[in-house]
Order: sequence, then structure tokens, then C-alpha cells
Amino acid sequence: MQKFLTFGVNHRGIAIAIIAAITIFCGFGLDKLRIDTSFDSLISDNDPTKLVYERVKEEFGSDNTTIVYVRSSDLWTQDRLVALEDMHFALEDLPFVQRVDSLFTVRSIRDRDGMIDSSTVLDGVPFDDVEMQAARDNALYSPLVVGNFISADGSVTAINVTIIKDPDNPDFDHYAYGAIDAVIAPYADQFEEIFQVGPPRVNADTEIGLMSDLSLLAPLSLGVLTVTIVLFLRSGLALVFPVITSAISLVWGFGLMGYFGIPINILSAMLPSLVIVIGSTEDTHMLSTYLNGINAGDKKGTGAEKRRYAVLFLIRHLGLPLVLTAVTTTLGFAANSFADMGLMRNFAYAASIAIAANGVITLMLVPSLLSLFGPLRSRLHNTSPNQEAVDPEEEGYRGLIGAILKLCYAAARHPRYVIGGTIVLTVFFGIFAFQTKVSNDPIAFFKPKHPLVQDVNTLAETLSGMEIFYINLSSTKPDAFRNPENLRRLADIKDYILRDGRFDTALSIADHLSLVNREFHGGDADMMVVPDTIALVDQYLLFFQRADLENYISHDFERANMVVRHNIHNSHDLKQALVDLDREVRRIAGPDLTVNLVGQNLMINNAADDLIAAQVQSVGLLLLVIFIIMSIVYSSLVGGFLSLVPNILPIIAVLGIMGLFGIPLNPGTATVAVIAIGIAIDDTIHLLSSYTHESLRTADRGLAVRRTVRGQAVPAISTSIALAAGFLVLSGSSFSIIWQFGALSAIAMIVAMIADLIVTPVLMSMVRLVGLYEILTLKVGKDVLTNSPLFTNMTSYQIRKAILLSELVPFKAGDRLLEQGTIGRDLYVILSGSAAVTLDHRHGHTELDTLAEGAVLGEVGFVTQQQRTANVDAVTDGEMLRLNADTVQKNMRLYPHIANKLNMNIARILGMRLASTSNRLSRYEKQEGLT
Repeated sequence: MQKFLTFGVNHRGIAIAIIAAITIFCGFGLDKLRIDTSFDSLISDNDPTKLVYERVKEEFGSDNTTIVYVRSSDLWTQDRLVALEDMHFALEDLPFVQRVDSLFTVRSIRDRDGMIDSSTVLDGVPFDDVEMQAARDNALYSPLVVGNFISADGSVTAINVTIIKDPDNPDFDHYAYGAIDAVIAPYADQFEEIFQVGPPRVNADTEIGLMSDLSLLAPLSLGVLTVTIVLFLRSGLALVFPVITSAISLVWGFGLMGYFGIPINILSAMLPSLVIVIGSTEDTHMLSTYLNGINAGDKKGTGAEKRRYAVLFLIRHLGLPLVLTAVTTTLGFAANSFADMGLMRNFAYAASIAIAANGVITLMLVPSLLSLFGPLRSRLHNTSPNQEAVDPEEEGYRGLIGAILKLCYAAARHPRYVIGGTIVLTVFFGIFAFQTKVSNDPIAFFKPKHPLVQDVNTLAETLSGMEIFYINLSSTKPDAFRNPENLRRLADIKDYILRDGRFDTALSIADHLSLVNREFHGGDADMMVVPDTIALVDQYLLFFQRADLENYISHDFERANMVVRHNIHNSHDLKQALVDLDREVRRIAGPDLTVNLVGQNLMINNAADDLIAAQVQSVGLLLLVIFIIMSIVYSSLVGGFLSLVPNILPIIAVLGIMGLFGIPLNPGTATVAVIAIGIAIDDTIHLLSSYTHESLRTADRGLAVRRTVRGQAVPAISTSIALAAGFLVLSGSSFSIIWQFGALSAIAMIVAMIADLIVTPVLMSMVRLVGLYEILTLKVGKDVLTNSPLFTNMTSYQIRKAILLSELVPFKAGDRLLEQGTIGRDLYVILSGSAAVTLDHRHGHTELDTLAEGAVLGEVGFVTQQQRTANVDAVTDGEMLRLNADTVQKNMRLYPHIANKLNMNIARILGMRLASTSNRLSRYEKQEGLT
């Protein structure tokens, strides 16, 4: 891994050439990109109603209906109706149109002086005012027409265009919308208002909004982000690096999407902003650490030497964290690839590819550029950072960073309040989190003031909602729906729908037959009921042509279809209405009839439930993976748990805010949780990595924590605020789900920052972590591993871990390591170098022994506090391990197996020393006896 991390520094030309070649290759893939805004991507692949829906659609016609809305205060004039008729026939001529229904085709049944008149509402355009008024009265008379094709005041009419979609044409919706618009546009001047609503327009407007967002949001995000980071880091390169890495990453990401056939969808509008915002976090961490390296390096070296030292400094300190954050952030996006919904799955593929590409580009390119053009001085600190400062609180940062650091230090002094406050807030937001509702309706994706939403609501207010689904009833008995009993069941179902009030209209064959029955009884409203006998049913059917009924009844009368329209665009409300409807329909239908509620709109709504399941699965899997990785990296389950705490808190906060303010869980907001984890873990990893490094330099956990917070303050605060600002840019999106995602993600970033800088340090101060990378790369002399009595019966891994859990103390030749007569609870192991043991007495001093690598000293004081019995002085330069009794007891609490072996070995050493002392004393006594 070290070779990969230093590749960009040691082989700049090759690294830049590789990146350039891949960029050119991916550039050719951009031509292969396609856009997918179809409703199919919102439907779960595993929806159990899909097969039934396809069968019903095949038999009773498509529910893919575009409604052309026409309003005019003088609609019932010859000029207006001529234009309306021309429009009707022009729409019929479109190649993808299955049928067109309007006042010129819908049938009217009416009693006229004892004769039943069965004809279309408009059989051509009336020629005089009398016929015109009669036609208007005829349209407003039929309950099958009012609310479906004509408004109650007669000023609004609708043309329903049923469309057969070409599944092989990915641009079909855009094409259909354009073709219909081309037909109705010439008539716009002849009516006060005219527009179309339906799946083609929804998809076309989605595509238009998508392209607008892609061109607008990316530059805005880049501008806001870079300005924010430049203000914090005070370096012009903070502006350059995100631009370069993000631009290349987007070419790689979109190019590979083109090669892999992954389409751009509504969520892809976020992708440029996400890559810019997320990718810049590592740029910021790297530049911040580079500046620290510049500050810590040799001030007299050449520019190239300073840059190289600073780059190697950042790789040494950030190597493993950079790789881990790239992996976990990619996993954060990839976790959504388990969703059943194609929209989220394709976004997960696209985002994970782009973020992974950004990680590779950043790790290879940024070190190369820094080694060439990196700044040679840092403007971050008031003074040069004294890494050996007794207390980092004495060395602040300027401005906002300094103020936040003071707050962090103050919080660290009151851990109980921090933990207590965290628990209270977690419970508070957790309660509201359970009130979060789910939504997956395409209309709800748009902002309330979007023209499409306003047109949809206008249609619903004057006629009926644009959303359509079917209530399909079937029987195994021949001619089941010629039976008046079954027809009455259809009528009862409609009565429930009208009483319930949540759906707008419902039509079935029962309505048609009831209308004829009413007219056979002189238009008596009380007789708007189904006929009593099969004979009457057969007679009434003669008043209709097959085209009038093909949407409502099968040719063998064994299956009936009710068409329901509504304007419910909240999946939670629709689900509840459907649950109630399904229960009532099944009760009314009884055991003899099979009931199916089907429709594209319902399948989209069903997928809303999958959002919850997918998020639970994705979040759970991601947290598990992070827990396992971090437990391995820090060789402790506590390390894994510690890494989760600051990443779970933003999720709970976001879900609580969603429940508190009624923001639904939709395809946009559903991605916040895993993305927040993937991003927030970045700062957590850097904090934990820095803490393990600082813990090697001091046994004082509080000091190690403060040094850690100080060292990570600039990148953590700057990236969090920059991320929040970048996400807030998404509020300029055309889609409500995008701005909701942006706002919630911004909140998650701020909560994660607070958790990382206030909660995590409090938790870190309670434990001592050791990184696996440090364990494996720690250089320990062979004599220490094999000869030191302190490490008897311990594996090389355990020895390294024990060393890292203690404090490494360098020494110079001539340094006094132990002072005779002083009191201490420290035990030392010489890791490198040598030392001499001397005894002071009244006649001078006597050299007792020479200690080499692996030697143990101070073991008696470690066990029981007493005076040192001899001096120990360094003979050569070297390094020793210091184990303080109290510190070891705390640090080893998480590693009882190692603690047990150390205690056994210390006891063995004491026993050996006691035996040795006894032998010497015995020899001395014998010698005294001889003299």
C-alpha cells in the first residue's frame, strides 16, 4: 500500500500519464450515456402485482393515459368545438396512440319523450345555438361524463389519450410528449388554457429539470465549496485541487456509466455536486496535513526538499485513513445497490463508480501536484505548531477554528454532560424518527410551484385526478358479470369510493347499465341502479358498442374492470386509502370473486415500502462492514463500536427531523443515511488514526485527545462546513426530493462534525486504541522479541501491540534513565541502545551491570511504590518502552489476554530477581563467615 501511496510522488510522470490515458478512454464513453426518467425505474423488480397488471392491461387497455385539458369560458361555440374536434382527430393519427376518448366519442344515454337515445355526446359540431345548447345540456346530464370529460360548469373539457409505449425506445416518453404538444400547440390561442398531463409529460419535465440541474448545480457546488475551503485553509491550491480532481472524476464516472449502460436518472442530478463536495474532503485533509508537514519540516531546505518532506509527512500520517475513507465512502453509496427500485440501484452504481474513481485520482494525483506546486508556508497557525507542547490548548488557531476548538476543549472537561446531553437528544430525535412517512410518487418529486404540479392540481380541481388504477374482479363462473348480483357488488364498491371521498371517480360496467336503467325510468335519480334480471342486463347492453365497454368488461363476462381516478400524491396517504379500499372491496366481493387492485401508479406506490426495507438493509450492512473493518484496523471491538457512534448520531438526527417536520422518506432522502455514514466516517477515521498516533507519544489520554482534536480541527471543521454549504446548493434544484436531500445532508454533516469533535473525543479519552497498521509496521529488534523476559510466551503480534499500548521514550547517550532514591511506578524495557546500572554509596559508585535490548528495569517500583535502588544511565542513543502501572491497568482493560501475560511475566521477573538477590545475599553471608 505504501508503494501505491507514494507512487504519485516517486513516479510523477507515469502517474499523470496513466490518469490522462484513462480520462481519454472514459471520455469516449460519454457519447454512450442515455437518460432514463421512465416510471419503470420507480417500480420494484419483485412487485407481486406486476404480472397481474400486465395481464389486466393486455385485456382492458393501458392505464398510460395522457389527459389534454382544455378550458374556455365560451367552450360551447362553433369555433371552439371545431378546434376541439380537429385536435381529437389529430391525436388519433399519432402512431403510438391506442385510443382517444372525448366528448366526440363518449356515449350518452338519455330518455327523450319515452324513447332511449344512445349516441355520442357530440356527434359532430352543432350548427346553430339551439343544437349547441342541447349538446351542452346533454354533456352535463350524464354522470358518466361530468367529472371525467366535462366540468360541472361546462367550461372545461378533457381529451383522454391512451398510449402504447414502445419498450425498445428509451426516448419514447420525450417523443410522445413532443408529438402531443405539437398537436395541441397550434390551438393554444383559441382557448384560455390548454395543457397535457400524463406519464410522457412527467418524464419529459423530469428530463428537462434533470439537465437544468446538471448544468446549474455542479458549478454552484464547486464555487461554494472552494470559497469555503479557501477561507479556512488560506491557500489558493484549495481552489485548484477540487476543480481538477472533481472534473477528472466526473469524466471517469460518467464515461464508465456509458460503457456499462448505467443510465442517468433524476438522482444523477446530484452526482456532480456529490463528487465535488465529497471528493474535496480528502483534498482538504491532504492539503491541511501537507501544511502541517511544511510547518514541521526543515526551514532551511530547498523548496523541493520542503515539498517532498511535507508530502511524505502527509502520506505517513494519512496513508491508511485515506484508503479507508475511500473504501467506506464508496461502500456508503454502493449499499443502495441492494434496492429493488431501479432508480436507486442505478444511482448507487453510478455514485459508487464516481466516488471510487475520485479516491484513486486523489491518491495518485494530489501528492504529485503538491510535490511540484505545493505552498512553502502555512498561514493556519498563530505560531509554528509545537508538537511537543505540554497542552495544545496553549496553541490555538485563528478565527472560527480557534473558537470552535475552545468549545471542544470545554466540552471535554465535562464528559458526563456531553454523554448525558447526547443520550437526551438521541432519545428525542429517535421518538420522532418513528413518525417518518414514505413517499414515492413522481409528481411529489417536483416542487409545489412547478408548472406540472400546478397543472395536475388544476385538472383535479375541475375534473378528476390524473392518476389511474384498476379494480379487477374475476370469477370462474361463465357470464358472472351478466348476473345482477355481481353487478350490484360493483355498484356497492363505487358507493364506498364516493362515500370515502379520497378517490375522485370510479367507472365500471355497472355505471353504464345503471344509467340505462335510470333513463328507462324517465330519468328518475333513484333508479340509478343496476337492473334486476339478466334479461334486462342483456337488453341494456344493446345500447352500447363494444368500444364503449372494452375497458370495463371481458368478452366472456367473467372479468370486470373498474377504472378509478385520484389525485393522491403522498404514498403514505395513498397506501392507507388503498388498504381500506382493498379491505372493503374484498368484503363486498365475497369469496366467489377474485380481487386485484393494479396499476402502474400502485406499483410505484408499493415500491415506497421497499425504500424502508432497502434502507434498513443498506444501513445495517454498511454499519456492519464499517464495524468489522474498524475493529480489525484498531484490533479491538471497542474501536469498531467507537467508530459507529458519531456516524449513527447523524442518522438518528436526520430521521428525527424528517418525522418532526413531515419530510417523507423518498428516493432522494432515502439515500441520506448511507451517504451520511460514508462521508461522516471520513472524519472519524482521521480522528481515530490521529489519536492512536498521539497516544504513542504520551501516556496522558487527555493530552493525546486534545492534540488529536487540535490536529484534525481544520480539516474536520472546514470540510464539514464546506460539505454542508455544498449540499445546501441543491436547494436550487427543480425537484423537491433533491433539495430535501441537500438540506438533510447538510444537517447530517453538521451533526457529524459536532459528534466527531465533541462526542468522539470524550469516548476516545476512555479507551486506548492501537492500529493494526502500526502493529504490523512497528520495527522492533530481534533481541527484544526473543530475549526480553517481559515478553516471554507472547507472539510477535502481542508484543508489538503491548509496546504500542505503552509509551515510547527516546533517549540520548548520557541521559539518566532512573535516579537512585527517587520514587516511581514506571517499568522500562530497552528497545534499542544500551544502558549502565550503577550504585551510589559513600565511597563513590559501582557499576553493577550493562543493559542491552530487551532488558527490563524498574519492575519493583512498578509493583509497589518504593525508592529506586540504583541509577541507570544511557550509554548510547536509543529508545525504551515505559509502562506506567496505572496507565497499563487502564490501557490493558480492553486486552485482558495480553495483560494477563504481562502480569505473569512481571511476576516471573520479580521472582527471578528475588531468587538472584537471595543467592547474592547467601554468598555474601558465607563470605562474611569465612573472613
